[in-house]
This record gives sequence, C-alpha cells and structure tokens, in this order.
Amino acid sequence: MLLVANFGPAGLPSALVLTIDNLGEARALERGTQPPDAPVGGDPSVTLALPRLLDELESVGLTATFFVEAINTELYPDALRQIAVRGHGLGLHGWRHEQWTSLAAADERDILARSVQAFSTLGLEPRGFRPPGGDLNSRTPALLREAGLRWCSPAGGGAGIRHGLAYVPFDWNFVDAYHVMDAFAGLRGSRGDPEAALDPVDLADRWEEELQDLAATGGRRTVVLHPFLMLDERWSAGVARLLGFMAELARERRTWVVSGDEFVDWLRGTRAALSS
Repeated sequence: MLLVANFGPAGLPSALVLTIDNLGEARALERGTQPPDAPVGGDPSVTLALPRLLDELESVGLTATFFVEAINTELYPDALRQIAVRGHGLGLHGWRHEQWTSLAAADERDILARSVQAFSTLGLEPRGFRPPGGDLNSRTPALLREAGLRWCSPAGGGAGIRHGLAYVPFDWNFVDAYHVMDAFAGLRGSRGDPEAALDPVDLADRWEEELQDLAATGGRRTVVLHPFLMLDERWSAGVARLLGFMAELARERRTWVVSGDEFVDWLRGTRAALSS
C-alpha cells in the first residue's frame, strides 16, 4: 500500500475529497419500494436537486466525483452527460444499487462489465467504484481491475495504492445519509453514536466545525452527499453553506478540496507516497 502524508501539488496538510452518491430511482427499483405502476425517468433528485447542486458547485468553483448507478445511463443519459460536461467525474455505484456483498462472483463481474459498457455507449468513462453499502468482497479489487476501473472508495481504511488499484475510502461520519436518515439508526448505534437522526441544520453546523478542525490538525476526509436528501430545503441550504466553506478553505490554501478522480491522479504520481 502506498500511503500519503501531505496533499496536493502544494503539499497541504489536509485534503477533502468531494463525492456525490446515488441518482434517481435506482435504489427504490432494487429494493422494490418503487410502485410497479409508477413512471420512471422524472425523479426530483435528478430534475430538481441535481441541477441546483451542479450550479452550486460551479458557483464556488469545486468539482466532485459522482458515483451513480449504471441504470441511469438508460433513465437519465442527459443528466450524466451534463455532470461530465460541467467538469465532474463519474464513478460506478452498481447497476441499480445492489447490496454488493450479497452478490455471487459471476453477478459481480457481470454488473461491472455491463455498467462500464453502458457508460461507454454515452461516450463516458467511469474511473472509480463505490460499493453500495460500503463494503467490498475479497474478490472485488481484482474484478475492478479486470473491468478497467482505476480506484475504489469503500468504507474505512487509509488512502493509498495496492496492486495497482487506488483506494480513497470514506468514513460514515462524513456521509450525510448516515446522520439524517432514520434507516441508519442501527448503524449509528453499532458505532456508538446516538440512534436518533440529526436535524439537517445541526449536521451542517457540526460538519463546518469538523472541517475547521481538519484544516487545523491535518489529515484526509471523504465527504459523501446525496442529491435526494437535498430535496429537504434545510439540507439543501446546509450543503450550499458547506460547499461555500469548503471553497473558502481551498482559497486560503488550508485544505486541498478535490474530486476523487483528481485525488487519485495525484496519488498515483506524487513522490510523497511511501511504500509500507
């Protein structure tokens, strides 16, 4: 594993990797919570939240990597093209948000190959992968390399390179859904956090303080945001505030705020990487 200490071309003491997860009805279709007679292709997370998020990112000069389910190449091809045109990276998040560790090896290989091909038909190239649910199978890294993917972002661990595959993990503490959704109560409890969901305003306040601490003490964090949660105006406003604060940290050269793809490009080329 290749590990890093200082971050970015300027060798800053802290880095913030900005990522976005999920798009449209993919997760609902996978879980069977989408009514069978409900139309698809007009989900407000795509038609309302995504354009607003893209505008906000552009206004503060930040780029992100969007991990999206590959079924969206069929449901929302124009939205995926727009993400790429606006300068953001695209990564895979399954075909329609499958629980990754429940997959058989043949299914895992098929989903990765089919997903990469589906993006290719739109002239798009996903470079990274984030497993739905956060966990990789032991065989997943080899299958990612086989599919031509360059990096992955599972839950937990340090950033680095192992056997040619780059790792940029996330921690649940910097996932918005972990804090504000009732569905994560069990996971919060298992990690020693209160089971009650946080108010979005309180989460924005907490994250702003933690980003301030990151800039002061150093280290790397990966932020995971979900467009469907931004349909709540309180969290949409919180995200706008946080993106502005991230941009301020970047302008002051206190934190390198960067997309996952750019972080990986630097990680592969930096002389600050050490062999462990």
